[in-house]
Amino acid sequence: PNEGGLSVYGTNVLMNVTEETSGLPARNGRYTSTEDAREADASIPEEFDAERVSGENVRENILVDEPTCHSCPVACKKEVETSIMHKGEEMNVRTESYEYESAWALGPNSGHTDRDEIAVMIQRCNDHGMDTIEAGNIMAMAMELTEKGKLEDLGDGIDWGDSSEMIDLLERIATRETELADHLAEGQAHMAEAFDGHGSTLTVKNQAIAAYDPRCMKGMGIGYATSNRGACHLRGYTPSAELLGIPEKADPYEWEGKGELCALFQDMHAISDSFDICKFNAFAEGIEEYVKQYNGMTGLEVSEDELMEAGDRIYTLERYYNNLNGFGREDDSLPARFLDGEGSVPGQGASEGEVCELDPMLEEYYARRGWVDGVVPDERLDDLGIEVGPGTGVSRGDSAAPADD
Repeated sequence: PNEGGLSVYGTNVLMNVTEETSGLPARNGRYTSTEDAREADASIPEEFDAERVSGENVRENILVDEPTCHSCPVACKKEVETSIMHKGEEMNVRTESYEYESAWALGPNSGHTDRDEIAVMIQRCNDHGMDTIEAGNIMAMAMELTEKGKLEDLGDGIDWGDSSEMIDLLERIATRETELADHLAEGQAHMAEAFDGHGSTLTVKNQAIAAYDPRCMKGMGIGYATSNRGACHLRGYTPSAELLGIPEKADPYEWEGKGELCALFQDMHAISDSFDICKFNAFAEGIEEYVKQYNGMTGLEVSEDELMEAGDRIYTLERYYNNLNGFGREDDSLPARFLDGEGSVPGQGASEGEVCELDPMLEEYYARRGWVDGVVPDERLDDLGIEVGPGTGVSRGDSAAPADD
């Protein structure tokens, strides 16, 4: 194909886009872009620049092949090859995994933008079966805790942007080789408890956020908060509308209507995920195409409304399961630095002064879902034909939900 941003640059086409909109969390989400970080802190070097790890830069300098999934019309996969000198040793890497989220987590969010060292880190994570988003986020948290002096009992910790040390620390985390690495391997929730780091976590339901700043993209904020598996950007990918204008443009900084938008995307993605359709192909499709595909595959004749209800049922069933395990509104949260109030860090640059207006979006979202404080009432289970389990014991008339009863 080689037409359109995803085909030409892969997922990393988004790096410059989020940088320019001040929607790229940098240095553990303290800043809303690398430029915003440089302007706020004179000690941050000029080479801390997201463009250096962008899809455009990667294509120009280290791209070697463009393999793709069978018959895919998007062909977003980009294979890179590079080598670095690491502590006197030449390290060569060839990988197909230089993705936007990985490059962000192991780069700008960790305080550096060394394109080639990021490739080595990505491959190291792949070799050890480590998630790159979680790995990059735990690195950034460790850097912030080091700066605050909270890791002194574990030795030197790790400084902002120390990409050389990151390469080695990833290996040590995988093997739990040192005391610091052993703690980091337990994740952000453990680090928060063990080292008084609650103010330095970027997690929802103990899963780390991705490369979309909720101070800029309010729909992603409500999406992180209400994702049933934690801060997942793929369960309700509102940046499709907020950044890319698909299916239509939505103002990323406007919170009103984002609860409705988020629920719509979640239901649509529940359908496409059930079809096992890549989201990049799903961008070009809507409920009309899904109905044709489903009816063609099954021989049934479901309507658009019936298929959308199936998406709603899937998402609600997941939430019901969470409710039965004690999850409620208090878990539909965001890190304090993204919100108004204690610990808030408002956005900068194009997102100057912005925070994520989570509470009013939650009210809008729950109303759209028919939930009560994040809990599915028994009447809603009946509406959707969900007949498994004991029910939540919550009624539509309740003002608070005893999700852990």
